[in-house]
Amino acid sequence: MRNFNTMPKYFLLLLALIFICGCDAIQDVVLTEPPSEMVTTPLRVTMIYPSDCVDSAAYCEAFHIGVRTAQAELGITLTEVNGLENDPVATEVLIRDAAQNSELVLTAGYQMGDVLARVAPEFPDVKFAIFDVVLDISNVASVNYKSNEGSFLVGAIAALKSESNKIGYIGGADVPLLQEFEAGYVAGIHTVNPDAEVTVEYISKDAAGFGQPERAKELALAQYESGVDVVYVAAGGSGQGVLEAAQEQQQFIIWVDANGNHLAPGLVLTSMTKEIPASVQRIIQETAEGNFMAGVRYFGIADGGVSYAVDEHNQPLLSDDIIASVESLRAKIISGEIVVPNTVSLPRE
Repeated sequence: MRNFNTMPKYFLLLLALIFICGCDAIQDVVLTEPPSEMVTTPLRVTMIYPSDCVDSAAYCEAFHIGVRTAQAELGITLTEVNGLENDPVATEVLIRDAAQNSELVLTAGYQMGDVLARVAPEFPDVKFAIFDVVLDISNVASVNYKSNEGSFLVGAIAALKSESNKIGYIGGADVPLLQEFEAGYVAGIHTVNPDAEVTVEYISKDAAGFGQPERAKELALAQYESGVDVVYVAAGGSGQGVLEAAQEQQQFIIWVDANGNHLAPGLVLTSMTKEIPASVQRIIQETAEGNFMAGVRYFGIADGGVSYAVDEHNQPLLSDDIIASVESLRAKIISGEIVVPNTVSLPRE
């Protein structure tokens, strides 16, 4: 409306110039529209978590940090929604609602993959991103981490630190995504110590295992009491139960997804870290700048997507020799000399 109101004034000015300056002078007069007021609408982003997990799981907390940082730095309009991982019908409703009210919808976790695969094609003008799931859909950015590589490094640390030669792993759900952690971890252990005995246990066959800290604690206590002196946990909110068991038994635990070394200094041997916040921010920024890229991406050791954490809370636990050995293994993975497995042989022996 503003442009329509100003045009008559400029037309009258043109007529006045014709009479005052003459026709020959008109060619030297350049009339421009007044600068329009550019109104930039913030990108509308919805983050759908697999469950009510932000305060209870390092995995979800990492996404929370990522979207909140993007909100502060990019000025996006952010909505955060807790999904219902054991109710795919209700989760589908949540994703559909988000697609109708957002330009970018983010979600994460293997349990969200099938639902998003059904919904995303119905909203071709909406951008979606899912983490830790491989989806090849034209409007979906599928971001994945080589968790097997990071788990290989912490497995090597476990083997180098263990005095009992008995090492444990507790996963939340016995599914391919968590089996990638297991495969890399066991390979890292046996690369350093082929004779190490590894106990592998899963809390559940499905996503329910991510919310059962009491059961996780039972499994961890049993492992520690059997002689295991390092347990790697990849179990979402259930990880808290393993942490409690480690504190009670004064044995080592390896954390996952984010740096949890501070949770129990002296007992958290290290943490297998995934650069989730940076990946989340990258997807949001690319979308805000009009550079959204659909397709499957993988981030591993070579590009800093996964690693292990060393800080003031665990540095006294890791000798220079341990660090040197692990860094040598990292270099061999990057060069291709070591190819880390990402699947396990089933049934397990």
